[in-house]
Amino acid sequence: MLEHGIPVITLTGTHREMGRQHGLQIAHLRPQILAVLNSRLEALNRNADLVVPVLKELELVWMEMTPSTLEMLRGIADTLEIPFVRLLQYAVAPYLEDILQIESGAEACTVWAASGPATRSGSPILTKNRDCPLDHLPLQALAYAEPRHGYRYLYVTSAGSPAVFSSGMNEQGLTVADTHVPSRDIGLGVPRYTLMMELLEGCATVDSALIYLQEVSRMGAGNLILADAQGELAVFEVGYRRWGLAPPMGNTVLATNHFVSLELSDQYQEARSQAGDDESRPRHQAMQALLNEACSTLDAAKAMELMAQHKGSLAAICRHNLGNGSGTISNGIFFPAERKLLFCNGSPCQDRYKTYSV
Repeated sequence: MLEHGIPVITLTGTHREMGRQHGLQIAHLRPQILAVLNSRLEALNRNADLVVPVLKELELVWMEMTPSTLEMLRGIADTLEIPFVRLLQYAVAPYLEDILQIESGAEACTVWAASGPATRSGSPILTKNRDCPLDHLPLQALAYAEPRHGYRYLYVTSAGSPAVFSSGMNEQGLTVADTHVPSRDIGLGVPRYTLMMELLEGCATVDSALIYLQEVSRMGAGNLILADAQGELAVFEVGYRRWGLAPPMGNTVLATNHFVSLELSDQYQEARSQAGDDESRPRHQAMQALLNEACSTLDAAKAMELMAQHKGSLAAICRHNLGNGSGTISNGIFFPAERKLLFCNGSPCQDRYKTYSV
């Protein structure tokens, strides 16, 4: 089903069944998926002697650690008639690029959450500007998931990609979004999009989510921003060997595309940051200043205003084109206590929002 130009799909059952339903409901996008896939894998194919051994080892690791991801990928591959190995390589391309230090397109995002005295009503808010290659815009989708085991949830994703590929919220109000961080602390483990799926299917609160994240074998290379219906907030910095928590600032938490915790800040690969220079820190500083100024007034309208900011080239929050084929393709504003999502499919400074509920 299309709503305001974005597919809205419904997934139920086992992860293999959910993968098959995903593929069937976005089958009309197969040509665009193949074009994006071929473009993304071009650099990796030039390094096949390095990629193939890592990919084989990763598949073995996932068979033990996260068979749900492989099952979902097999379901998508079956219905879209894409070779499984090729779709797997596409799904883990960002990690392969980080592991092998291959330059890639930008995957920069800005996410913040607020609750209590920082918001107008006291209720929690979490919002994400999704910045990635612009050819992902026609692939962007919303999914309602009802897994055989676990909570129901709503999430933002990309057609042809497994698990929770951007952000989501479950029926208990737990909300999670991610940002990518070029990192030295990366290895063969569970990727962020699977971590988010496991959190939404199995956790109801930020506290239970943090327990899971500390214990699981993680792949690394990113941040997970969390909020729940009770107003608890956290930024969990995802490493392979280490993990960290970003300190909150006055009932708000914020993440861009670098690490700030003592545990992981030295693992950020600044030379490989997404815009060719370190634009993540100025964007973080600009967003924190905006949040400080907006303290006690944060609501849907204020979130829309802040995420549409263009001030400064490096510090811009809404970015139409970063000059490398990437930019902001959506904004999602989640309200965990109300189980509600306001979603803008496109640039938050000029496109319309639509309301969705879990």
